[in-house]
Amino acid sequence: MAVFQAGIDVSRYQGSVNWSRVAAAGKQFAIVRLGSSNSNGLYVDPYFLQNVNGAHTAGLRVGAYYHTYAKTQAEVAEELGIFMDALEGIQLEYPVFVDVEANSLTSLSRTQLTGLVQYAMDILYQRKWYAGWYSYTNFINTYLNAGALSNYPLWVADYRSRLGYQGSYTMWQYSGSGTCDGVTGAVDLDYSYTDFLPAIREGGFNNYGPSGPDMVSVSGYLLNVFGSQTEYFYTANVNDIVGYLPLGTYQVTKISRSRYAGYDWVIFRYNGGEYWTALLGDRNQLETVSSSRAADPSIQGGDDAE
Repeated sequence: MAVFQAGIDVSRYQGSVNWSRVAAAGKQFAIVRLGSSNSNGLYVDPYFLQNVNGAHTAGLRVGAYYHTYAKTQAEVAEELGIFMDALEGIQLEYPVFVDVEANSLTSLSRTQLTGLVQYAMDILYQRKWYAGWYSYTNFINTYLNAGALSNYPLWVADYRSRLGYQGSYTMWQYSGSGTCDGVTGAVDLDYSYTDFLPAIREGGFNNYGPSGPDMVSVSGYLLNVFGSQTEYFYTANVNDIVGYLPLGTYQVTKISRSRYAGYDWVIFRYNGGEYWTALLGDRNQLETVSSSRAADPSIQGGDDAE
């Protein structure tokens, strides 16, 4: 499975992080601890906002996680009441992960604990936070029903040279004692195999509210890219650039009903995802295709135009 981005995860235990040096070291994302519990009760990590803002300023994508100790639905709601308040107004490009690994939770049955993790993620989704779960291989295999949580992204910890977890996952924490320029002392190291941002944007999660032109679904259309300077975007925002499209044809799934920000827009398929571009007569154009030609995946898929 191809690595999408390399990153780190941090909490108050890393102290003040020099995020510009982290970025210069090649890290592309950070998962920041949102909060946890101790003998005094629930608390928001005192470095949470500093880390989110610092990582964003350095150009990294950011997600969050919190340690759960909840043994009842009421305790899940109590945790989320504190932690979602701390998320107010923050945009995140990675999920909010429920970190389930505490020894105190092993007294629950597999069904009970799995249900509580799902309950937490469902609340997050209902409040428009893109939710996932985190744990380590042995804990998952022993105390959780991973199959029941397979619709939610898993960030798995496994510090062996090869990931031993056999189920599906989207991220791997491969070291708990790594090093990274800009961080004093040990830090967790991670790989992400998924670009979460398109789904986050499309669903209006993580304070990426819906915006852009009114789009209509279509079939039988291709985007023909013949100019080397055709930019494509995560949204209908020219500042949201992904990169330049290779020359070729791409299957179009939606077309704007009217001009937006001065352009006609299309949504098209490329490399397993859906992206936006503006129609510019000197770089690209919209074409119709016959049903027989449209059925040809070598023409419409877009994945082969590299």
